[in-house]
Amino acid sequence: MARRISYTGAPVLTLEQVAFQCRAEPEDLQPELIDQIIIPGVTSQAESKTGAAIREAVYEEDWPASYPSGHSLDVGQVVAVESVLAVGDAGQEKAFEGRVELRQEGKESYLIFPGGRPEGRLRIRYRAGVDLKAHPGVLSWLLMAAETAFTHRGLMVVGQSLTELPSSFIDHLIADITVPPRF
Repeated sequence: MARRISYTGAPVLTLEQVAFQCRAEPEDLQPELIDQIIIPGVTSQAESKTGAAIREAVYEEDWPASYPSGHSLDVGQVVAVESVLAVGDAGQEKAFEGRVELRQEGKESYLIFPGGRPEGRLRIRYRAGVDLKAHPGVLSWLLMAAETAFTHRGLMVVGQSLTELPSSFIDHLIADITVPPRF
């Protein structure tokens, strides 16, 4: 399972975009609620629902020795591989000096070692984030989810988090980036 190390990109929505979607002026909304709860909340929901990175971030995942070259990375919408480390039995790490290729096939990304996969466990660090210009439906989903969360904030904002948005017809807008389930 991949771990998000840190976000590297800007939030995918702005207060102004959410205000426009809500047909309001930014100063008429609660900026702290929008910026600190609703935007991160709907981003997180889209990421958990799709298995894809929405806001650009650095991820790290460990591969057991049994994963071959060409195996899929856990997070969808990978844009670059930053490093591959071979992890020894005692936990020592050694940078892999060979060539790696990233093959992107729509929803999933695959890591290929053209010169052969290094032996043993691997620790792979990569950047991922959705291209909203290539997937405009994702932006629409985020805006509709933010508007719903703001409009129904009495029901959906609990403490400092956002509860699950109800399933609806808008989920097909993120279908293009939804990673298939794995077993």
